[in-house]
Amino acid sequence: MEEKLDNKHATDPIKQTRNKREIMSFRDSAIEKISIKNLNFGSKRFRQFKFNVSKGSSLKGLLLRVSKSGRKDFIMDIWFSGKTNHYTIGQFPHIKCKDVEKICLDLADTHQDERGLWIKSPVQTKIDEKRLVDKPDTTLTAGKSLNDVIEDYCKGGFEKDNKVGSRTSKSCQIWFRYMAGYNNRQLLVEFENDDNGEAVATFKPNKHLRINAPRDWQDLFRKYPPGRGVKKDRHYYNRRKKQTYTITASKNKSIYDSDLGKSLIEDLKPGDIEHWLNDVSSGTIKENYLKVFISLWIWARKKGWLGTNPGACPISLKTVYIKKELKKSDPYKDVAIEDLNILDIFWESCEELSEDFPWVAELHQFLLTTSIRKTEAMQYKKEYINWEQMTYVVPKGVSKNRKLDKVQPITPELEILFRNILSIGERPGLEYYKMKDHPWLFGTTKWSENKYFSKDHKKSHKSHLGSDETFTPRLRALMRYKAEDPNLLYAPKILRKSYITLSQKVHNGRSDITALTSRHEDLSQIGRSYNKPGIETRRVWASEVSKVFTFVKKRTGT
Repeated sequence: MEEKLDNKHATDPIKQTRNKREIMSFRDSAIEKISIKNLNFGSKRFRQFKFNVSKGSSLKGLLLRVSKSGRKDFIMDIWFSGKTNHYTIGQFPHIKCKDVEKICLDLADTHQDERGLWIKSPVQTKIDEKRLVDKPDTTLTAGKSLNDVIEDYCKGGFEKDNKVGSRTSKSCQIWFRYMAGYNNRQLLVEFENDDNGEAVATFKPNKHLRINAPRDWQDLFRKYPPGRGVKKDRHYYNRRKKQTYTITASKNKSIYDSDLGKSLIEDLKPGDIEHWLNDVSSGTIKENYLKVFISLWIWARKKGWLGTNPGACPISLKTVYIKKELKKSDPYKDVAIEDLNILDIFWESCEELSEDFPWVAELHQFLLTTSIRKTEAMQYKKEYINWEQMTYVVPKGVSKNRKLDKVQPITPELEILFRNILSIGERPGLEYYKMKDHPWLFGTTKWSENKYFSKDHKKSHKSHLGSDETFTPRLRALMRYKAEDPNLLYAPKILRKSYITLSQKVHNGRSDITALTSRHEDLSQIGRSYNKPGIETRRVWASEVSKVFTFVKKRTGT
């Protein structure tokens, strides 16, 4: 039974009452209009908004909690046993208003009396469900197929297996490709990281296929049920050579579009996985598929679909036999540039290539002077630089470990590099980068005027630097020519190793100092437990290492 809602505030998403409580209409469109840019959080971590519903509605006490990261959660305030209990219903847009209304109606039926008073707390109910003693009549499974689990896992936001929070955009992209990709449905989904480094899924249209953007995950799987939109091999005949060629669409396959996806999750056996993985191309990809199967099984266990006593996961690297291939040796694994002459050549080569590769050359210089990882640097924003305190921060949403924000000092050499990067916008044809609302330190060179003057595009991850594949071979070849060494090894991954190696030399092997200046997690016991230096002490340490980079010079012209 659906309840009629009061929509007298339907024109404005948020209104303020006499008691200064902010209320909003209970609609998906109103929630979507709320932007963190227009909200003043002050010292608070989040803001709460009350919905405009009638007094007798089951939605009474429902709130929308908006955090600084942009996360929106439905919260129910429950007055029970003389105190207020906060019950989290779910996250928007994973669940919509219709879903919330149904959940609240179910809670009212099971936890309220005829007067609408709470006689039982749903918070305690959730706790009790986790503490249930196994009984013969409660061990029944939900009978969910692998496809059902995949759909629900996507709706749940690609939650981590044993940690709080969601996966990164890169991990979600890979996970979704294995679960339901290699299909046209993959063209309609896009993942981006929020400020906490957690992926947020957005749906986009496909003009080539003439498909509108799906409303949500449910709509996506409705448009593309199992088997529909699977990419097929293409065959063509070469008349000149009188030969038929085949363009393979994909050597791999998705679980969702296979016969295995129809099987029940509780019936999954190691032998089924081994048989299914026979056609997969490489051992590494087989291991990745296996990790996906494990994640799906853990998700089904969390949801209670495997009964109250499912036991240990039957799928693992020990139970599923995968023939491991000999890994190719990485020539850059143990390589670090210690020779200052080679580093000088590296810097000079970057300067020469900067005109043809704006931001890309500076990115490599940035990797050396900060020891930051390339994936972290590409997501770096101008706002992370604090000129007043002469510090820069690597936020947890950008950092690989995603634990804490790391504040580092700006050395004189690094200041010069920052100024050089920010002056790229002075070059002819790159004036768009100088705009204040362009957030990224390293912009993309693939742009059009229509896109860049779109606020949504400028602030999206599409407008920052995304690849350096063509630059690295050019830089390596130029370095080999200047050094007169045809066997000189260079790759961006060795720059972090080079910084750490130089820091060890400068600080006489002090690993704790090196770990702090390079934001490394593998501290010694002293550095981890006792040595907690301030920013000024770390500034002195970083400056000692930075003095090695004598080749860093301010550009005289742009």
